[in-house]
Amino acid sequence: MTGILARVDPEPEIRHLTFLFADVEGSTRLMERHGADAGDAIARYHDIVATTAARHGGKLFERIGDGAYACFHDARSAVTAADELQAAIAEHDWGAIGRMRVRITVVSGEVEARGDRYYGRPLYRAARLQGFASGGETFLAGSTVDELGGFLPDGTVLRDLGAQRLRDVPEPERVFALVHTSRARPGDGAGPTESENGQGMSSVNDEEGPIRVLLVDDHAVVRRGLRGFLELLKDFDVVGEAENGRDGVAAADRLVPDVILMDLLMPEMGGLEAIGLIKQAHPEIEIVAVTSFIEEEKVTSALEAGASGYLLKDAEAEEVAQAIRAAFNGEVHLDPAVSRLLAQRMRQRKEAEPVEPLTGREKEVLSQLAKGASNKEIAYELGITERTARTHVSNILGKLGLASRTQAALYAVEHKLV
Repeated sequence: MTGILARVDPEPEIRHLTFLFADVEGSTRLMERHGADAGDAIARYHDIVATTAARHGGKLFERIGDGAYACFHDARSAVTAADELQAAIAEHDWGAIGRMRVRITVVSGEVEARGDRYYGRPLYRAARLQGFASGGETFLAGSTVDELGGFLPDGTVLRDLGAQRLRDVPEPERVFALVHTSRARPGDGAGPTESENGQGMSSVNDEEGPIRVLLVDDHAVVRRGLRGFLELLKDFDVVGEAENGRDGVAAADRLVPDVILMDLLMPEMGGLEAIGLIKQAHPEIEIVAVTSFIEEEKVTSALEAGASGYLLKDAEAEEVAQAIRAAFNGEVHLDPAVSRLLAQRMRQRKEAEPVEPLTGREKEVLSQLAKGASNKEIAYELGITERTARTHVSNILGKLGLASRTQAALYAVEHKLV
């Protein structure tokens, strides 16, 4: 037809590439809450993705809303870019919106390339894998990990999340979380590896960053309410959610949060079992148990499993925040009704000496516990390291047959050790 140029698509070319997909968690909520400020922030985020990809030999080939899509010639460049991108997002000043969290997936494979357009299964897998991730997480497909040949960006570790069923993908996908250890536990230097406890951090300040919180509750409304409140506070960062104990254990493995709010009554795996498994694998993670009812057996079981706090679901929002801060600082926060229950139980205990007597130093530590001192405060008062203080507290609980710091404090008062 005269005057009309027919579009001629370029010839398809089969190429092996690695794709990096990124999007912003809660972008709709950001737009509703912050309007034009959120739009400006997302535009800056796109520029950061494009610049980071280009620096590592990749290119941004598509932007759709808050989604940014880049491709690379090799897996190492893509994974390095992904890690650097998460660092850049975390360190950037986002102004009025406060904080931006991005989820990233990296998938390798053969695609059909037509100019700057790509078609093939790796792109669908990358998109579906994003639905499995939360903001701040970087997930790698097994195909990408295979191509890395053991390479990892400095300061990162891989956590094998096993084979996962992705929506509309017939075969299970082997998924790995790429965790930068300094971001897994802010302010903790190199941070924990798979075999380290990472117990060096006991308080939060502006340099260390917010307290990283994981919410585990089978009621989505409860999780949404907690997230909405905590995200209004500058010293908290909700890094993930889980709807049952089993998923909570998996989320703790890949996110390594500072504090977990754990419901006790959930399907598939209850909170008590989940607390025990998490504390066994990650003793540095603090857990606050949350439930609707006070039952002495559940209270003591939760504390014996390793919980460092116990709240009722009707607690005021600020009390929840106080419990999280207390747990993060090595302290115990109990609902007042729970404290009364434990005090009554302690008064009923026989005043028998422990089978193994406390050392002089342990009595000094116990005296500090009775004053409500944290591990950090005990260390300062007694001129010992915080790790040593933590060890003394553990030994005291073991010798006295107690389940928590609160019980130890009550013991000290009852036995006039203060």
